[in-house]
Amino acid sequence: MDRFLHSSLGLTLRTWLRSPEVLCAAVLVLAIELFGPHGRNDIDDILWVLMVPLLFMAGCSMMRYRPMPLTQTVIRWSVRAASWLRSRLVLSLGLDFHPTRHPRLQPFTGLRRTVMALALLALILLPAQGIGREVLEAARGTGTYTVYILALAAIWITLLAGVAVSVPASVLAVLEVVKSRFRLEGFARLGATMLVLGAVVLLLATLHAEVGLQGAVGVLAFACLLPSVVQAVEPPNAPWLNIALGHEGPACTTRLGRLLRDGYRTAALEGFLVAALLIPREPGSGFPVTDLLLALYAWSSAWLYTGSAMLAISEFNRRRRLFDPAFERSRVLWAVPGEEARALASERSTIEAAGWRLVVKDDLPGPEDADLLVGLPGGLMPPSRVPLARIPPALFLLSPDPTASLSEADERDKAERCREALERLLTSMRPRMSDRGEGTFLVPHCWLVVGLTRDDERGNVDRPPAMTFGQTFQSVLGTRLRRFMHEVSTRAGVDVYYIEDSVTPVQVGDVLERLFERHIQRADPGLVGEADFVGLQGVRVVLHDVDPETDGIAGVDAHVTRNAISRARILIISRDRRDDDDDDGPPVEGESTDLWLRESLRNMFPRLQPVG
Repeated sequence: MDRFLHSSLGLTLRTWLRSPEVLCAAVLVLAIELFGPHGRNDIDDILWVLMVPLLFMAGCSMMRYRPMPLTQTVIRWSVRAASWLRSRLVLSLGLDFHPTRHPRLQPFTGLRRTVMALALLALILLPAQGIGREVLEAARGTGTYTVYILALAAIWITLLAGVAVSVPASVLAVLEVVKSRFRLEGFARLGATMLVLGAVVLLLATLHAEVGLQGAVGVLAFACLLPSVVQAVEPPNAPWLNIALGHEGPACTTRLGRLLRDGYRTAALEGFLVAALLIPREPGSGFPVTDLLLALYAWSSAWLYTGSAMLAISEFNRRRRLFDPAFERSRVLWAVPGEEARALASERSTIEAAGWRLVVKDDLPGPEDADLLVGLPGGLMPPSRVPLARIPPALFLLSPDPTASLSEADERDKAERCREALERLLTSMRPRMSDRGEGTFLVPHCWLVVGLTRDDERGNVDRPPAMTFGQTFQSVLGTRLRRFMHEVSTRAGVDVYYIEDSVTPVQVGDVLERLFERHIQRADPGLVGEADFVGLQGVRVVLHDVDPETDGIAGVDAHVTRNAISRARILIISRDRRDDDDDDGPPVEGESTDLWLRESLRNMFPRLQPVG
């Protein structure tokens, strides 16, 4: 016994017993066990549930004045648990523009395994609904009432957290649909949103009065099956997401639509399991507060994973089809009624066979409504950003291939506008600093990259991922110009443009002009090469292939290569340094060290196109 008292465990126990917080905790447990079982229902348990966090908060506030070993132990173990969870769930993302190329990454199945486990658990618990409530009732007795209070507090926190997530998410889904579909602003948008949400609340209250919590559980079971029908669209040639969880293990890859579907199903299954575990077998079971919170949780989750989810996914699909350059789009030839429109209408079948759509209207088109506009006098500039076609409609009657001339006129106009817009964007965002070999990523043809990103402080590998800066690609170019950039980049085999700070926007425009001209002429069907840019003054163009780092790089820390999981063919536009001694720029093609480029690619953090 004397040896135990002088051991480390004995010293820890003696320290705890001398602490007043242990005495307070013991008094609280004794009071709970003596007076708690006499309560009529969980309304009387509210005081005991609140006493536990209040005691912990009091211990935290007293830590600055005197040692609190019990509180410090709880905090220490909480921090350890949070650190362990963070180390397992820390997320690294990358873009894979060529997911089928070797070395292939294994598919991401983390969420899929979670879905299978939750689905199996749901099938097991389906005939045993309410078993969690029965276990809670069994613990509600003398000797185990403290355990009951702790379990009740955990249940209430879970239900309140679910309501706190479901209600704002549902409001946001309705608000975004009302804003984008009906174009309402200010109080009109707010009134329409409140009207829709009021109708939803009335519907849920009516259903609860008619079918009770069993109906909510049934709706949640239906919500678990809904992701098989309501799915996010995915263009065939869109880049995949590369995902790395934790500090160990290989990186995985998946499509964005599959990731959304698995996450949706996981959340719906969690809502179903919580509701099924706590549903009462019979009304009036002595848990009015728990029943109220459970009803709010179950019906708000039921609406979130059915109505709100369908609204959100349908809006996501609509916007992606409209704004993602990877989707094929028909070109629109907008004609003002007149002689030219009649000449075009006579060749409607030829125009549509070439992938164009002819629209004849009195109204002028908006910037995203059409590609070319005809039917106005040549000297009259319309109040529209859609360019005038530079070929007469009579060409459709004389030329053996009139649509080729029409397409060339459209592409040349897009090339000119695209170059001017990107030069303005780069000029406004060009850093005012000396040449340090840093640069900017330009990826206007990828929907997951919102705007310009930077590669700053190349040697500092501990910096956080850079945020996008400046205007978004969507606001600068629009969908039709981004679609043109996607066609040019896909045909040239360029996934990412990297521009050194020492290169001027005009020089970048010269490089893009070579790419555009090559695309318009269609003389060389192969991928673009460095020889295509020979002759540009002051600029050196290097094409570099970067693959995901699966096995690590010799001599490099693992936390650096952990983020090197993107795959892309990068067109590097750098200053021509062959005539000076400065060698701080990017490596030339064939050099063995490309760690700086792998590390820089993590700055292209995938983000969805902004809403609105």
